[in-house]
Amino acid sequence: MSKVCEICGRGKMKGNTVSHSNRKANKHYDVNLQETIIEVDGQEKKVKACTKCIKTAKKA
Repeated sequence: MSKVCEICGRGKMKGNTVSHSNRKANKHYDVNLQETIIEVDGQEKKVKACTKCIKTAKKA
């Protein structure tokens, strides 16, 4: 199962978890993907899209 948005291509992001003593540990953040139906050229298509793309598609 792919953890990449099919519309914009966003994927895993990296960052640090910082403790109280300021020690840093690597951490990864997954994109919030949802399976939705989007209309493309008059046809409905089922895609995995990030919530940012879904929100933008509703505005347009």
